[in-house]
Amino acid sequence: MTTAPLPDRPVTSAASGAAFPPARRIAHSVDVTAALAEIGALPDAAWGAHFNSGKHNGGWHVTALRSTAHSPLPAAPGEFSADLYRDDAAMERCPAVQELVCALVGDAPLKSVRVLRLVPGGEILEHTDPGVGLRDGEARLHLPLRTHGAVFFYVGGERVPMRAGEWWYADFSLPHRVSNRGTEERLHLVVDCKATPALQDAIAAGDAGDPYPPEQDPQWRFAQFRQQVFGDPDLQDRLLGIRARGDFARACVELGREHGQNFSEAEVLSAMACGRDSWMRQWIV
Repeated sequence: MTTAPLPDRPVTSAASGAAFPPARRIAHSVDVTAALAEIGALPDAAWGAHFNSGKHNGGWHVTALRSTAHSPLPAAPGEFSADLYRDDAAMERCPAVQELVCALVGDAPLKSVRVLRLVPGGEILEHTDPGVGLRDGEARLHLPLRTHGAVFFYVGGERVPMRAGEWWYADFSLPHRVSNRGTEERLHLVVDCKATPALQDAIAAGDAGDPYPPEQDPQWRFAQFRQQVFGDPDLQDRLLGIRARGDFARACVELGREHGQNFSEAEVLSAMACGRDSWMRQWIV
């Protein structure tokens, strides 16, 4: 059950030389009322299941506002030059969204613009999105239009406390996952663009946001359970010998509930992957 954290892997702004961690809040107190109304007025036909079907439980949906015909999958952002992207018909119905995007990215060449919806009970499994970070000259930006404290968004093993009306940059080449454990859907505006020096400096000048209380965080609960296991030989005996990852995760969840810690298999599997990644990194020179 080794779960050593991932190295911080700070990114450096080419414009200012400033280094910062994988997730940064770059604007807050953004009025999303009009944009939320525009998205709510889009027809049901505008939405489809997220194309990354193997990485969610069916509760993740997407609508494209700006895309490229060169992408092989509907609503997939693709990795093409910015001049190949065009506004979709849905964008014409969303002038407030356009205003929000332009206010943040400025003259940065714009690529895809999407809205991602995660329904109550929706789970986005841990995965990585290479090629969309500052190391690649790109930025993927999130603006929560509707969210709540029971949405758990993790990047690089750390919870990112995104709240409605906050623009965030994150390094999505790191492992990331999301779960919606509340009763309301989560809606995020997601923008891909080129990382101009001005945008890099805005990211570097950002902060870590306002943290949520840890007690309701399932990852925090799993960390408490780990400490219980380390100090309890009986718990250790009940877990030793379980070789299959899925069986081990399910056993942890069951034992955790017996000991007052409520978390899911996702926390266990993520910690196992994180520990394996950290162990492998020590051999990279």
